[in-house]
Amino acid sequence: MTSEPIEYFYSVRSSFTYLGAARLNALAAEFGLSVVHRPVDLRELVDRLNSVDDARPADRHYAGARVLEKSPVREAYTRAEYRRWSRRLGIPINVDPAHHYGPRELASGAVIAVQRRGLDAGAISHAILEALWRDDRDIADRAVIAELVDGLSIGVGGEEICTEAMTADIQAELAANTRLAAEKGVFGSPSYFYRGELFFGQDRLDFLRDLVAGKTEPLVLASQLD
Repeated sequence: MTSEPIEYFYSVRSSFTYLGAARLNALAAEFGLSVVHRPVDLRELVDRLNSVDDARPADRHYAGARVLEKSPVREAYTRAEYRRWSRRLGIPINVDPAHHYGPRELASGAVIAVQRRGLDAGAISHAILEALWRDDRDIADRAVIAELVDGLSIGVGGEEICTEAMTADIQAELAANTRLAAEKGVFGSPSYFYRGELFFGQDRLDFLRDLVAGKTEPLVLASQLD
């Protein structure tokens, strides 16, 4: 086992990221590991993946997950999955929040700003995800994010974090996270890297735990082969 951090790529609007957030925080605390939060613009990441050279230009915008997301059958199944995992984990979820879609810049920037200060990025990230998926709050609303930060009492004011979140420097880090995710083969949210191995989805946290605990050795994934 090493003290290497867990690298955590995710969208602040991702339902399955919400379902895994508390367990990731608990896992890191249990093993004394740090977590490097890398919020991404998932739409931009999907666009990058759909613009690969062997995709037909006319199909790129509608390729892959984007087509499936438009399917009523897929949408109904996804909501069933929300309910299954909600029951399994004992985590309440609103399966159709009014504020599901919207800008990511403020909420993502708040996580980055808190992390840069060396404060508890896991706490604010989880609070943002809960606000959206449990409480159906608008995480693009500055007042909401400021209230969440203030409610955590992590040593910085919510208004200050909201101001920092929207600075060019913080937003550049959000864009850089998205580029890095594409370069590392991330294709969805949440994705966790530990000791070079990628785990996609909150339902893979048990496999991540095994690696952290030293019960398994890292796999070499096909995307990592020369």
